Amino acid sequence: MAAPSSRDPAALMDELVEECLLRLPPEDHADLARAALVSKQWHRVVTGAIFRRRYIEFHRSAPLLGYMLNQDNNSIRFVPTSSFRPPQVDRRDVRAIHSRHGRVLLLSAREREGDGLRLLVWDPTKDKQWELPVLQPGARIANWDAALACAVGNGCSHLDCHFKVIFVGRSGGRRFSCFYSSEADSWSDPIFVSEKGGYVAYGMYKSVLVGNAFYFKIGGSDGIFKLDLQTHQICRISRVSPPSLLIATEDGSMLGVAKIIINSTLCVWLREQGRWVESRLIQLRALLPDDALCDPLLPPQTNIDKPSVVAFSETGAGVIFLRTCVGYFTIDLNSGRSKKVGNAVLGSGHIVPYVSFCTPAPGTVSTDVGPGASGVVSTDDEPGAGVVVSRDEGLGDVVVSTDEGPGDVLVSTDEGPGPSMLSA
Repeated sequence: MAAPSSRDPAALMDELVEECLLRLPPEDHADLARAALVSKQWHRVVTGAIFRRRYIEFHRSAPLLGYMLNQDNNSIRFVPTSSFRPPQVDRRDVRAIHSRHGRVLLLSAREREGDGLRLLVWDPTKDKQWELPVLQPGARIANWDAALACAVGNGCSHLDCHFKVIFVGRSGGRRFSCFYSSEADSWSDPIFVSEKGGYVAYGMYKSVLVGNAFYFKIGGSDGIFKLDLQTHQICRISRVSPPSLLIATEDGSMLGVAKIIINSTLCVWLREQGRWVESRLIQLRALLPDDALCDPLLPPQTNIDKPSVVAFSETGAGVIFLRTCVGYFTIDLNSGRSKKVGNAVLGSGHIVPYVSFCTPAPGTVSTDVGPGASGVVSTDDEPGAGVVVSRDEGLGDVVVSTDEGPGDVLVSTDEGPGPSMLSA
């Protein structure tokens, strides 16, 4: 009788390590950075393409890493809500429009009126940028909105997929829609519709993708419009009282709205079988500090600093952003918890949440014993890419590069003076 074949112990150990590390929470990428520095074996596992794909499949819902804050001087600032830090925290001459699957849609603020629109797509985790062709050069495009979407659809891991940009706006007094394809690197011909009245309220109500449709609000009215991504037809659905924020359910199959009603209550409605159904009431007085709420003794019209819903993040069951007179707060619709994520700002303060997975990229790790011990994490696949993930714990830092190009990395896992230096 032949003896049973034995598996390679090294391969078996890799599998055991991978199964353990897969369960590290995606909200704090510094944990994966520390794991990659434990040994060469752990680094090989954590930075491998198979682990990254399995990690995304295991956790499914990408975490909220931060948000893009649009500032009044035509610049944006990345405000972190996790340990993630992009190499470019501040960017000038751009406005953030939308974000999906780890990419951010930006508007170039350098174009003059009548020169058409120039849009950019930026991946902060790779510091990679795509410059889209000018949309309708020489035309004056007004009252528009746009959103990113995956070109593959359901089942995509969004690691290196092509993307689309969905655009709606008005030109020559008519509303139109068109699409950009990263695979073809071109815009489709515009499709004009006869619907008139109202205007796309860019930057105010935020569009959402639900199923195979793109929903956006119209300023100057209380309507919501639906753009069917297959037929390219635009239709109006039943009204909802403004101001309210468009949201989507966790599985992306149902449209919803959220708004603040009297007595500092956050109300969520879902659209079921063509009707708006009240789904949830969240009492903000139990979640926010007193100075972030309006005074209940004063009439509503005098409470100019009352909380307002400003953004929705498609992570988990959804996260709603509130702007108050003392700063920005998030409300997690899954846990019901609140968290302050930014200070109060002057001006419009429009924000775009950023959701993505972030794992260490391929490289090498070496460790030395003794004073000045250091490890080396290097990546040399693609020039110009670079991202750091950091977490501060007193004097101890963890900073790791997830780029795919040359760059230096500082990593410190100690909890006292003298952080160890890791440079590529």
